[in-house]
Amino acid sequence: MKRNVYIALAVIASLAMTSCNEDAQFRGELYKKVIYVLSNTDFTFETEHAFGETSTGYVTIYCGGTEHINKDVTVELEYDNEAVPKYNYINFDLDESRYAHELDPSRYRISSYQVVLKASNPDNYSLLPIEINPDGLSPDSIYFVPLRIKSVSDYEINPNKQYVMYRVLLKNEYATMKTTTYYQVTGVETRGENAAGISVTRIVAPVSKNQIRFFAGTNTYNPSTVTREELAKYAVVATINDDKTVTISSHSGCEVEQLDAPDSNYWEVNARGLYVLHLNYRYKDPQGTWVTMEENCVQRK
Repeated sequence: MKRNVYIALAVIASLAMTSCNEDAQFRGELYKKVIYVLSNTDFTFETEHAFGETSTGYVTIYCGGTEHINKDVTVELEYDNEAVPKYNYINFDLDESRYAHELDPSRYRISSYQVVLKASNPDNYSLLPIEINPDGLSPDSIYFVPLRIKSVSDYEINPNKQYVMYRVLLKNEYATMKTTTYYQVTGVETRGENAAGISVTRIVAPVSKNQIRFFAGTNTYNPSTVTREELAKYAVVATINDDKTVTISSHSGCEVEQLDAPDSNYWEVNARGLYVLHLNYRYKDPQGTWVTMEENCVQRK
């Protein structure tokens, strides 16, 4: 009987020791401080930048752990030459036409690659500013500034979260690339002697401060897979002028002519604060037929 008691006590003691070790390990992991860069699951972080101006976005550096840092931590980042090629291989394999681009250095400025996590700051993060000038960039391309943590003055770097590809998303007053921008279009389409009413949802992309691009007529496209061939066939540009007029022109080769009909080719803002474009133009489809469009295009949000 005594032997059984001794055995039971030994088991209890062993379990207690194991529990203490696990608790200590858990506490160690819970309070462990690691430095990492905020990003999505694919190591990207997206920010909108408006055409016609230089604007500032931020990369966020965090210190993980349940307790606040008790000392200042200097974190230095560096340019990552390997990130974008890896991204392209994983996402697009050999389809080079869809490859993401490293943003040209003339389009951005990082004044310092160092940030300091301050012990006096109630938040365990700091921001690295990036100034972006998006003028001249295409809504059909992906642009990244790839960065990674080079060194930290204290604590450890999280090896799984030390990278970020800062993605530049384009926008203007009339459209954005953060989400697909749609305009609801109603009007009349005329092919030869045949006229028909239309009601379609149109995809619109920003191409400069006061210009948007869309496919002529009732044609549409997929923003993530649009090809140069499709753009050459159907893409046109609407320039929204300060005098409330709209000018229609070709984007990539589509033959288009603006028609100066009464009460057309102007813009206004409706009672809901949405842009409305009243357009009249004609374009030549791939079969060589001129197609005339009379449209009312209402911005959707």
